Amino acid sequence: MKKVLFLAVAVTALCAGSASAKDVAVDISKAGFVPAAITVQAGDIVTFTNKDTVNHQVVCAKCPFTSAVLKPGEGVAYTYVQAGKFTSVDPLNKNKKVTVTVKAVPAAVVNMTAKPATVSYGHSAVVAGTLSPAQVGQKLEIFAQPCGTNNAKSISTVVTTTGGAFAYQAQPSVGTSYHARYRSLGGVVTSSPVKLAVRPTVTLVRLARNKFGVNVVASQSFVGKAIAFQRYIAVKKRWSTVRTVTLGTKTTQATPVAGTTVSSNTFTAKLVRGLRVRAVLPPAQAAPCYLAASSKTIRS
Repeated sequence: MKKVLFLAVAVTALCAGSASAKDVAVDISKAGFVPAAITVQAGDIVTFTNKDTVNHQVVCAKCPFTSAVLKPGEGVAYTYVQAGKFTSVDPLNKNKKVTVTVKAVPAAVVNMTAKPATVSYGHSAVVAGTLSPAQVGQKLEIFAQPCGTNNAKSISTVVTTTGGAFAYQAQPSVGTSYHARYRSLGGVVTSSPVKLAVRPTVTLVRLARNKFGVNVVASQSFVGKAIAFQRYIAVKKRWSTVRTVTLGTKTTQATPVAGTTVSSNTFTAKLVRGLRVRAVLPPAQAAPCYLAASSKTIRS
């Protein structure tokens, strides 16, 4: 039975990627190494096996490594992690040579996008990307930094599929920045951050004649923030603010996500019947962690 001896490698890695390693076989015979020249990629393993009836040895001065004397049927495996050209000799067989050309792994690149880039509170978006060079089965960490926090935290690990693709379904409660991190042979590779913006859910209801209720649903309280109650002026084809309403009541609920806060108020406004009206949370009131939002249009 063939016996393979595995050597410890202590060579500084000069390649940047982390492709799946291949095992390349080289036979040692009376005629020499077969094949006598091979090309591999950094991180690949070359297994030298003595197929002769006498002892042989593998010596690579540049690597550097020297195998034990290999008896018939024995072998030695060496991982080439440094790009370059390496010649090994067999001092027990007239210094017959084998040349191993090691190509550097292309630098890993991680690209990522968020679709859609804006979601309503409680809704999800897909944060997806690709790892290049394309590799299947590689693990990447997804990090998230919600608005108002100082550091990004690891929230999930994803595995690449065909073409190096990966995806994560995100449900941010506030505007959040995401990035992916990949640990390659040459070090840590990080994607550029992508931002996922969130709009609070604004609801306007007619409670009675000239009486309305408004609430804003998000993960943070909007008590003290101002809502613009607007009517649509058809002849001018524009919205006009009827009055400003300050949100004054806060309650919590478990839907659409745990920790949801509902900021609300009721108010009156004298309007003729049938006008199109809406409630608007302006940008200055929604910032910094949310985008402006408006309710659906209802009739007065």
